[in-house]
Amino acid sequence: MFFHLYNYRNKIKFKMRKIAIAGAGGFSKEVYLTINDINKQDCQWDFIGFFDDNVPQGKFFTDLRVLGTINDLNQIAEETDVIIAAGKSNNILSILQKLDSDKLNFPNLFHPSCQSLHFESMIIGKGNIVQSFSSLSADNKIGNYNVFNAGVRVGHDTIIGNYNTFATSTLISGGVEIGDQNDFGMNSGILQYKKVGNGNVIAPMSVLFKSIKDNGHYLGVPAMSTGV
Repeated sequence: MFFHLYNYRNKIKFKMRKIAIAGAGGFSKEVYLTINDINKQDCQWDFIGFFDDNVPQGKFFTDLRVLGTINDLNQIAEETDVIIAAGKSNNILSILQKLDSDKLNFPNLFHPSCQSLHFESMIIGKGNIVQSFSSLSADNKIGNYNVFNAGVRVGHDTIIGNYNTFATSTLISGGVEIGDQNDFGMNSGILQYKKVGNGNVIAPMSVLFKSIKDNGHYLGVPAMSTGV
């Protein structure tokens, strides 16, 4: 498991930096609303638009526009913050691999309603999205480009790798270790001190009672391998 981490206490806050969203699907609209809610409390970003390889240029959400492809985002001449808005781990990684400009930065995004964020003990990487009413507890170690959707709860002393997605109301108990590129479905969960490898899919409403390895699909309570 690889972490590109820094202590959140050393975070530098930038005022009114340009920011773009890579991806133009339903989740990207929710990510824009998070940026907007952050700006209402502490005006940090000047939102420029969405970029997507599969959505044509033009009006996309209210008066906001898709400005071009992912490669067009690479051509921006000034430093720009980018949020990768994708709901599945493979899509996050696919977009990231196309973004190669040294002008692009990948901040963490925390919705103002996030709860119990103990920044003093948190170690976190970059490009993470923590949506509304989610909670990260004490002594968490979190890697890069993870998505914590609305109402996700992460317990104490949890270690999370890179490119994981946690759908709405996922519950992660304390002391859990999670690798890379896992997708947790809505209202799924895992019991305390269990380990999850890489590349797994946990179906909605399913709960892991035991540790699992790599590249499995799990369903049920307790969650069992589907053999897919």
